[in-house]
Amino acid sequence: MKYSIIILIKKIVRKILSISKRKLLKASNLFLAIIDKQVLKKDNYWIFPVYFIGEGHLSDNMLAIFEAVKNDPKIKKIILTKNIPIDVTGKNIKVLPMRSLRAVYYLLCSNLILVQHSVWLDLKQSYFQINKPLKRNIINLWHGIPIKHIGSQNINDPMPWRKYPRVVNEMERTYIITSSDTDLQNMASAFNDIPKMNFWITGLPRNDFLLMAEQKLPQIFKNEINLLKKILGGKKMIIYAPTYHEKNVGGEHYSFARDELDKLNNFLMVNDMMLGVRYHPYLPPDNYSYLFDYSNITDMSSEIISDIRVLIRDAAIVITDYSSLFIDACYINKKCISFAYDLNHYKTTQRGFFYSLEDVFPGPVCRSFEELMISLSKTISDCDEYNQLNKTKELFFKYIDLDNTNRVVNKIKMVCHINS
Repeated sequence: MKYSIIILIKKIVRKILSISKRKLLKASNLFLAIIDKQVLKKDNYWIFPVYFIGEGHLSDNMLAIFEAVKNDPKIKKIILTKNIPIDVTGKNIKVLPMRSLRAVYYLLCSNLILVQHSVWLDLKQSYFQINKPLKRNIINLWHGIPIKHIGSQNINDPMPWRKYPRVVNEMERTYIITSSDTDLQNMASAFNDIPKMNFWITGLPRNDFLLMAEQKLPQIFKNEINLLKKILGGKKMIIYAPTYHEKNVGGEHYSFARDELDKLNNFLMVNDMMLGVRYHPYLPPDNYSYLFDYSNITDMSSEIISDIRVLIRDAAIVITDYSSLFIDACYINKKCISFAYDLNHYKTTQRGFFYSLEDVFPGPVCRSFEELMISLSKTISDCDEYNQLNKTKELFFKYIDLDNTNRVVNKIKMVCHINS
């Protein structure tokens, strides 16, 4: 009896402390919001939060923008980290934990915050939750060209973050980059509270890394290219990188049977190839380690190769389902296969699509494992036709060059009144 009372008391105390902490955070955020209205913003303070999924890397479009301005002394680059330190070089750079008072100071003073999803998610760990981007610009670099429905177009759960009290008002001074006229139309429909003139057709900065000469790549790319070469040991690589599936409505990753894996591994051995498996970091399968029991199937998750562009550059074939990864692969003319085993369910129940997959995918769309193996055999022997490739590129890319990053940086400097 004595011990059960003690346990109950402990539970009550923890509950009180939890409530007090939430109230304290809410009060402090209200206080900071009042201060935020008074603080003069500095045009040359640019905030770079690390990616919100995982340990927190500076990657993707965010990395490309940082690399372009890291040696510009006029711009103060403030990198906000999560769980791991960030090692960078350049001029006028601050690297700070996102959950720190110094980070709050720079957030209050900055006129520019770069995000890859939303202020709500990208700065979720910060002590200062910016509910309204008063007197500052938000540049949403996004994280790909959407094929699946997003934002208000998401049939499963449109704009889920807007249900929370910490809602983000990203409108008049929020800008979103896009890749083509069609991409702009879709992004504008997904984020229909943002003025259409605030959507820029610049191309995605990360695509510069696909065309860039190896010696000009960031050091982390060079390191990972060398690591990849060691892993592959001279073999050609096929990437298998599906998107995430909505578990809450019955979506599931494909579960490979052992006999299917035997067939796949034999195919890889005969053709002197490796299959690199990379599930989406947001909702990977609960258990997929059994895939690596096979000699020619290996783990290529973000913990091993942080940026998927390293894999795309090297890949002989890219297999996905509905990930916009295939669009990145098209940028450098890679052969792609869609393993769309749950296409109807994904279309009607999980997310839905902006396009008919069969109309925009540049290669075969396979509905079963047997179809996948047939397409793989045809693709490596160059028997499969990829007539759709040019049409896909015209739809998704206004520019195919090495200037995507420069176009975005120049737009940002115009918004922030910074001379090049």
